[in-house]
Amino acid sequence: MSELTLRQLEYFAAIAETQSITEAARRCHVSQAAVSLALAQLEQAVGASLAIRRRGRGIALTAEGQVVAARARQVVEQVADIGSAVEGAHGRLSGRLTVGVFRTLAPHVIPPLLDWFTSRHPAVELDFIEAAGPEVQQLMLAGVAQLSVIYEAQALSDCATEVLQEARRQAVLSPEHPLSARATVSLEELAPYPVMLMSEEPALQRTLAEYAKAGLEPNVRCQSASVGAILNVVGRNLAYSLLMQPAVASPEGRPLVFRPLKGNVRTNSVMAALPIGVARSALVTEALTALHEHWGTIAAEGPEASAPPA
Repeated sequence: MSELTLRQLEYFAAIAETQSITEAARRCHVSQAAVSLALAQLEQAVGASLAIRRRGRGIALTAEGQVVAARARQVVEQVADIGSAVEGAHGRLSGRLTVGVFRTLAPHVIPPLLDWFTSRHPAVELDFIEAAGPEVQQLMLAGVAQLSVIYEAQALSDCATEVLQEARRQAVLSPEHPLSARATVSLEELAPYPVMLMSEEPALQRTLAEYAKAGLEPNVRCQSASVGAILNVVGRNLAYSLLMQPAVASPEGRPLVFRPLKGNVRTNSVMAALPIGVARSALVTEALTALHEHWGTIAAEGPEASAPPA
């Protein structure tokens, strides 16, 4: 194998992300010829074709190119993190951090991270990718993101995880619902009433399995992938639902109450997922600190919506 250079890996990581020689050159502030030459040299060094040039449609990575791209991103990030680590020793951080977020967790992840870095490390650029839990982890493993925030049930076996907040699903009800005055409710008590289910997997499958295990058939009114839509329906007292994150009111401003479920309800904790075997950068470490602080504060204060009425 010929000698690899950091410059080749940097340019190839840009090619993989932009799928364009032109955009990669613009991002790296060099000529297209320099990027094309680096790609050719990298292919010669590894002894494989890494990218297919498609006229008018940019660049497509080969299978070998996808493997090299993931490693190239990691190397480039780790080298860049040397500077961040030095700055971090003086209480300053800079650079770019991309966080993958399961879409229903985005309202609980994006604002606190932006707040934390804006107030403490304004030189850090934050990017967020919102998608399904498995998808954000796969993008992270491919090197597109450095960190993912998911639910426990979504964790992939080739990711390392740590708990940010222990969580269990709760019943969300309108204060006008007949069961809203109870401190806790059971699936048996809820089953006769109309329910609106979260259609995202694995949430839907897990919910239906829990009803079936209890010998119950839920009275399903409808399903939605939108937590906001579900909360609005519940706020109008058209259905109850089973959700993870408490809220005081629906997006329309109608009050809500969350009640713990009786019985042995499995945890489905909020987790941070990271690539196995990849050293944590200073930026990732700082993001984890911010997220632990955020959910630790919530746990200490207690979600107002979860408190049963006096």
